[in-house]
Amino acid sequence: MHYLITGGACRGKTTLALWLCGRLPRPMAGLRTLCTGRCAAGPRFSLQDLATGRQEPLDRETAGQLSPRPEAMEALAVPALQDAARQETPTVLVDEAGRLAGDPVCRQLLAALAGGAATLVVTAGPGDLPLLAPLWDGNAVTRIDLDAVSLDRAQETLAQTLPAPLHAGVSVRLFREEKCFGAGPLQLLELVGRTGSLHKAAAAMGMAYSKAWKMLGALEAQWGFAMLQRHPGGVGGGGSLLTPRAWELVARYRALRWDCDRAAQAAFDRHFGSFGVGTDADTEI
Repeated sequence: MHYLITGGACRGKTTLALWLCGRLPRPMAGLRTLCTGRCAAGPRFSLQDLATGRQEPLDRETAGQLSPRPEAMEALAVPALQDAARQETPTVLVDEAGRLAGDPVCRQLLAALAGGAATLVVTAGPGDLPLLAPLWDGNAVTRIDLDAVSLDRAQETLAQTLPAPLHAGVSVRLFREEKCFGAGPLQLLELVGRTGSLHKAAAAMGMAYSKAWKMLGALEAQWGFAMLQRHPGGVGGGGSLLTPRAWELVARYRALRWDCDRAAQAAFDRHFGSFGVGTDADTEI
């Protein structure tokens, strides 16, 4: 069984995909996309290899326009998918697969994975479906459309048939006298980076604008630098961009969380292994 998660921008496709992969057989490999900047032409993204954490920019800015970087496919996407297939990784995530399916080598590797033994979890925008349709020929696939169902409801439905395995959960937070950064502020900054608007970021999180503004003010007070560059409305409308220091904070926190997740998984495997897997009728609790 494969899984196809669709929906528009900022609908939670990657969040659901990672949650779903946490309930599928490990180890997991594949690719995800990260917003790593924004320019006048829109958000900029990088591709991340889930097995190594390595990142590669997916686009370049030229004369005020964004264009794809085909070298990202050769440098990162193709080797990551080849490794997943070669090592027979049981669960493979391909985030925003439409970006990859235009490359003939990636498309061939995706088709091979879809026809293999791995469980493939794919996220895609609605416009990418015709390009991805050949992947599912003859393969069983569950589609979750986040334009039609909420993220919470999708998780509730999937949890009914995919119980969570025993695992180590790690919450990475930064502290001074009190907490000064964590998953919530990260999500807010990421969404501002993607949408170019604090209003849109708050709406995507289901958060009141006043609360988002207060969170932003607290961050700036705790870190001592501006998080946003604000632009007043005009012909093109107003908006907000993350400052270079804010992008650096996001990048450093992502890297820290990546290392902590990997260390926690290694420690869990070392101390628990198969302990607690399945049931034991003779065990009393």
